[in-house]
Amino acid sequence: MKRVLCIHDLSCVGRCSLTVILPVLSAMGVQACPLPTALLSTHTGGLGTPAVIRTEAFCRDALAHWERLSLSFDCVYSGYLADAADAELVRRAFAQNPDACKLVDPVLADHGKLYRGVTPALCSAMTDLCKMADILCPNVTESAVLLGLEPDDSPFDRAQLAERIERLHAAFPRARGLVITGARLSDGTHGNAFWQEDNSFCFLPFDPVPQSYPGTGDLFASVLAGALTRGLRLADSVELAAGFVARAAAETLRMGADPRFGTAFERVLSDLTKPKEG
Repeated sequence: MKRVLCIHDLSCVGRCSLTVILPVLSAMGVQACPLPTALLSTHTGGLGTPAVIRTEAFCRDALAHWERLSLSFDCVYSGYLADAADAELVRRAFAQNPDACKLVDPVLADHGKLYRGVTPALCSAMTDLCKMADILCPNVTESAVLLGLEPDDSPFDRAQLAERIERLHAAFPRARGLVITGARLSDGTHGNAFWQEDNSFCFLPFDPVPQSYPGTGDLFASVLAGALTRGLRLADSVELAAGFVARAAAETLRMGADPRFGTAFERVLSDLTKPKEG
């Protein structure tokens, strides 16, 4: 069975980070191995100020233990980091798994602004990690931050979106796949844009729901990580991830659930049980 090392926080309530990543990867037939960078009582988006425990010392010891065991992973997938110092944990995991696919979801911002608690030092550390990645999947706002631009999520025309992808490729040339999630075109179309090794630029549209949910980026990136680890092509992986997130959001909207608690992805998890092999 393929193994994915998931370097994320564990938010106990709110359907994001490891609480969605573990079931998603398991449903895809991939062993998810968590390295929790912090424990939070809830996520930080609209549920008040969470209780937090940092776990940096534990993470260092865990990585050292795995190194003594000569334990390796097929994919190292990093997301939210509680502090710039956590980037060293990711770099160490990358170094211990040189043959792994290195997927970085640079969780820094959304809707045109930085997340609460994101500092310039964290933005710089995340940018450095992205230079080591094989696959990058920022949202529109994060793509601007990675390029040193002001946080923004304004609509693009297709040429502008292609240019944004090209600039990311120039800034992070090691990456063999780049995905910008949640892009809006000036004609009102929503979709995910991506570039892959054959130098092709693609835009996959989707129908958005009239409600924003926390954790959808983690859902998308975890499906992407699982699909790539299972051997799917980037285009097929993006399509699978986008479709799953759209179905989860639509089901949650249909239920009338409190949006602060994320998507009811459990209702559609069976969609991932048998992903097509690459």
